[in-house]
This record gives sequence, structure tokens and C-alpha cells, in this order.
Amino acid sequence: MDRMTMIPDNIYGPSIHFEQVSLEQGSQTLLDNISCQFEAGQWHAVLGPNGGGKSTLLKTLLGLTPHQGKVAIQWPGTIQGKGRIGYLPQQIPFDSSLPISVRDYLLMSLSTRPVWFKRKLPRPAMEALEHIHLINKLDRKIGDLSGGERQRLMLSTALLQDPSLLILDEPMTGLDKAGQQDALSLLTQFHQAGGTIIMVEHDWALVHQYCQNVFWIDKQMKIKQSSEAFFHAKAAQNIQLAQQLTGIV
Repeated sequence: MDRMTMIPDNIYGPSIHFEQVSLEQGSQTLLDNISCQFEAGQWHAVLGPNGGGKSTLLKTLLGLTPHQGKVAIQWPGTIQGKGRIGYLPQQIPFDSSLPISVRDYLLMSLSTRPVWFKRKLPRPAMEALEHIHLINKLDRKIGDLSGGERQRLMLSTALLQDPSLLILDEPMTGLDKAGQQDALSLLTQFHQAGGTIIMVEHDWALVHQYCQNVFWIDKQMKIKQSSEAFFHAKAAQNIQLAQQLTGIV
């Protein structure tokens, strides 16, 4: 895999600590007394049933939801208080009528100046567009992109923010096999450089191959294991079930 200049050689990812975190919405409990630690510099998967609180957990970490308890991001001493977070939210319907081009979206995301002041994208952004095969669609409206193309663009934009921590909510949604490989090559490079990744993902084969730890959320923290231990246990359960079914037959 060729190294992307948009990802530094050395990234000092933080650890994240949840201490008795709960969240209620009306009479509904979304998170119930969550306590856990996401280790620095590792690639973590958050799994669980639909409605179990996975996306809510990510939003709580980002400070987007009111909650009880404590969430602390422990940045390394070298970047204490200065760490950046890249966030890819769950794919949502997009207003295709918005007259925003790929170029304008990147300029607005990467610059504090109005987009009409400077029309030239920095080299890392151009390199990212090459990598995700959107370099020939710079002036295309975002609404005209496919769902997979928008997903690749959003992931690249998150990485271009120079983050030390990536929070990803179903990042492979809408991506074909080639798009997944493009995204995974970027995430692998980020992780190998030392960045911390927390990712909600439904593809267990992908989690097994790339993630180091698995957190199973169903309102409460049900499981925290290494990926190897989690999938070994699941395989053993499947064998036991198969044996039981064979015995019934």
C-alpha cells in the first residue's frame, strides 16, 4: 500500500474512558451505566443489535447528547488539549438539490476562509481524491454523486482534518468491494501510524480481519474482548449449535 501524505507517519491517538455513562430519552433508556476504556492507538469495533445504542454511544463520546456519568478523552502529553477528532456519521438522506460541488465541499471543510477566496485545493486533498477515484468529479454537485462516492468523500474529508481519533458510524455503507478496499487502505494506514479508531460496523468478517477489540453494546456494555477471543467464542457457539441440531435430526 502506497503511503498517503494526508496521513502523518506518526499519530498519537488518545484513549477514551466511559465511567457510569447513562442516557435516557423520555421513558426510554438508550445507555445504561456504561463503563469501559478504549485503549490508545487501537482499532475498536462497536457491535450490537439494532437499537442497542451503538450510534448513541458514539454521539455521547462526541459530546452531542446530554448524559449522566463521565466521558474523558486522554490525549497524549505531546498534544494535550490539542487533539482533533474525525467523525463519519451514519449515512443519512442527502438533499440532491444543494448546489455544492465536490471542490466547494472540500474547501469549506478545510479552510476558515470563504470558498471564493481560494479555489485551489491543497496537495493532500488532491491526493485523497485520486485515491478515492473522484479527481475527475471536482466540479460535480455532491447530490449527483452515488451514495458510495459520497461516503468515500466524507471519509477522506474526516482524515484531512488531521485527526488523532476517528469515530466512524458504519463507514462501509454503500461502498462496493473496490470502494471498501480504498477506505480500508486509508484506515489501515491511519491505524498503523498510531491513530485510535472507534467504529460501528455490521460486517463481522471485516471486523475480524482489521479490528483489535470488540465492544458489544445492548443498552449496557455486555462484552469487551479482543477480536480474536470474541470470534473464537462465536465459532465455538456455532459448533455447539450445529452439534445440537445434528442430534435433533
